Amino acid sequence: MATSDDGGSDQTLSDPQGTASNGLSDMGPSGATASRTKAVDPEEMISKATAHKEKGNELYKQKKYKGAIGQYHRALLYLKTLHKSGGPGDTGSTALAMQQVAALSGAEETSTTSEQDTAIEDLEANCYNNLAACLLQEPEVKYAKVSSYCAQVLERKPGNSKALYRYGLALYHSKDYDGALSKLHQALQQSPSDSNVKRYIKLSHEALAKQVQRQRAMYKGMFDSSTPASGDAQVGAGASGGDKQEDDVVMANADGKGRKEEEDKSIIDSNGNNNADA
Repeated sequence: MATSDDGGSDQTLSDPQGTASNGLSDMGPSGATASRTKAVDPEEMISKATAHKEKGNELYKQKKYKGAIGQYHRALLYLKTLHKSGGPGDTGSTALAMQQVAALSGAEETSTTSEQDTAIEDLEANCYNNLAACLLQEPEVKYAKVSSYCAQVLERKPGNSKALYRYGLALYHSKDYDGALSKLHQALQQSPSDSNVKRYIKLSHEALAKQVQRQRAMYKGMFDSSTPASGDAQVGAGASGGDKQEDDVVMANADGKGRKEEEDKSIIDSNGNNNADA
């Protein structure tokens, strides 16, 4: 049995209902369960997911980000048992895993109320948002994964300012400046006074301008039929090097001086509290 990052059992991750062993014992030669069991209790799954999310928040406050990530994933797994196909944005292995859970438990199809659906959506959005926040604390940030988690949040909560900001931040560091500006401007609409959002809009515009300058210089060189004098070539090389140095400074500011601001932003809520999403 695997052990979680915070020392707890990982049984809930692989078998959230604790039914795998019973399900296997009931399997007949044809692979079908001998009898159907009662459907999963949505309230129980929501309650367990909430408990894991809250434990993740506590670990987050203690800066135990790896353990927090594990708890958020466990919370999401409980919630996925309530989705027929693994939930919004989930495909492939996740859907297959949910089918296996259903087959092993022999459970009837689960139905949920509109209130329960809202609770599930809110919990999922918070967990994905907090996962993105955790990843932004890592020494080597996986920006593609941050983007993926933020996309999951926005699929459920399109106007979530934290997810929009983190998505824009991830796209900026992935050098997708147009994409970053799109998300950051949406974030600014939600939080007009946010200084970090404004700062990254400015950085994205600067980086995009440098990118355009380099492209123009490249195309000019390609279509320039005249051969420049050696002195001109050196001047051109120097200018190109200067652009690269300036661009490096922009990125250095974002990764150095601005990095602490990113980290602060990722864990401070609208009330100025150092908390993960509730």
